[in-house]
Amino acid sequence: MEYYGDTTRWFIGRVIDSENDPLGLGRVKIRIFGIHPEDTSLASKEDLPWASIVSPTTEGGVAGIGTNVGLKNQAQVYGIFLDGKTSQIPLVIGSIPKF
Repeated sequence: MEYYGDTTRWFIGRVIDSENDPLGLGRVKIRIFGIHPEDTSLASKEDLPWASIVSPTTEGGVAGIGTNVGLKNQAQVYGIFLDGKTSQIPLVIGSIPKF
């Protein structure tokens, strides 16, 4: 039996939408390098996953409490997949400065 952490898979990606989370949870839609093609005819914005974001413990931790996520569209982010090899549940841990 596999447990969380047995097959941690890291990613680097780019924020595509930081404002329209349909659940209002502060998630961001991301295009993950090496997984989602840059060609939008092969993977449109609608095909991309919403990723939860690690927040500091000083935030409320529930929708409607705390501040908005500071990530903007085109921000470069890194994180892990919570479901390991399946790679369908991304969690953003931080951002990486870029030009």
